[in-house]
Amino acid sequence: MAVEVAKPLRLNRGGAKPAPRGVSAKAQRGVSANALMGMGLWVLLWMGYNTGPAYVAKSDWPANATALIHGVRAFLPILAGWLAIIVIFSRASRLFSWIMGPLGLILFYAIVGMASSATLSPDAGIALYYGANYLAMVLVLLAIVLVEDPRQDLLKVLRLTWVIGTMLTLALLGAIPILGSSVIIETEGTPFGMRAYGGGNTIMGMASSRNTGFARYAAISALWILPGILRKGKLSYRVGWGVLLAASVYALVLANGRTETLAFIASLVIVLAAEKARRLVYLLAGIGAAIILGLRGFYSDFYLYFTRTGHLDLTMTGRTAIWEEGWKVLMSSPWVGSGFQADRLLMGGLHMHNAFLHALAQSGLLGGGAIIIGVGIVWYYTMYYFFLHQPADKSLIPAEIPAILLFTTVSSITESTFAYYSAAWLLSAPIVAYVMALHQYMERVSRKVAQDRGLRVRLARSKSRDLGPEVPPSPSGGEVLS
Repeated sequence: MAVEVAKPLRLNRGGAKPAPRGVSAKAQRGVSANALMGMGLWVLLWMGYNTGPAYVAKSDWPANATALIHGVRAFLPILAGWLAIIVIFSRASRLFSWIMGPLGLILFYAIVGMASSATLSPDAGIALYYGANYLAMVLVLLAIVLVEDPRQDLLKVLRLTWVIGTMLTLALLGAIPILGSSVIIETEGTPFGMRAYGGGNTIMGMASSRNTGFARYAAISALWILPGILRKGKLSYRVGWGVLLAASVYALVLANGRTETLAFIASLVIVLAAEKARRLVYLLAGIGAAIILGLRGFYSDFYLYFTRTGHLDLTMTGRTAIWEEGWKVLMSSPWVGSGFQADRLLMGGLHMHNAFLHALAQSGLLGGGAIIIGVGIVWYYTMYYFFLHQPADKSLIPAEIPAILLFTTVSSITESTFAYYSAAWLLSAPIVAYVMALHQYMERVSRKVAQDRGLRVRLARSKSRDLGPEVPPSPSGGEVLS
């Protein structure tokens, strides 16, 4: 009786489960109900951006349609969080495996910050409002991931949020000719003699973007478009997306956000390094381009562009003094922090301009330490899967994910990014969930492959026992008599 040996598994490109060798596997198409739910909730989170409860606190609210719109949308992120809680309860059986990881650590950060907001903040109402918005982001991510394999759903949420970032980039870029001098700051050393958006005015009833915010939208827009152009596609596709890439890079240069510019350059290296098959080609091309740029005097011009004056500011535009004040805020409540918006409420309205210190000041060593550890874990698995042990299926590791994660991390040195409810975090938070979903998927595949290998070994041994020991021939060539 013949015994069939189990066939080894291979990864299904774009699919949710490993497929047996020889079986045709089609990439997952369409948009699942879970992805639609996640994208809808993420849009609700975005709709609460650049507004706040101050609109509804006015005695004459709603004085006009603009005030009504901004007042209503101020509470849409909280609605998204509430809807996410309902979804989480319906999928609670999968919750434990996700709580015991980076998302759980970020959730702990938010909970400690909320507790500190309620008990230690000088303005509990404001602190709890912004803490609830931050908590809603974490809850939405948890609602999305509580399915068997959320990778494709998270990629769709990521692409949606990057499309929103690109739309903001184009909107702010297109508004410059209309707004004129009200959003232009003359400065030395830039290619255009100016930088856009200083955050000192209002647009349609909302606070105007600062140049660093404009630069973040533009950089992330460029970083998610570039890898798509590098991948195979029709010429018309590449030309169309190339126009958007050029507009995003132009906006980044015009914004002249210095940290964002450095972070963007570092992230470009990540995009090129992630493509392992073409790494040598990109390296040689980069060396050649660097030599040509040096001969053209690019580096001296870039130094002037970066410093704006030709002199390096070691205070980082006064940020070091702000960090000293932030450290004092942390020391006033080192274990649990002083709640969300601690910098603005305890530092005379100043912005902390450092995500790590900001997280510690808001949620203390307990909560702030938790989110920093969580970000570190995500970076570990990003390096592991995207660079050190790449899976054979490259669709699992799109280069824009580590590039934008690096951009956000570098930006965190001079901006608050992941520490509070912000556009930067809306543009990058789903990366945390995707990287961990990728890790869980690869773990499942590894276990399945190991089980398959063990089964084949056991079947081979069973077949050997059934056939019995092989009888050796006699020295004379005849059969051995029993």
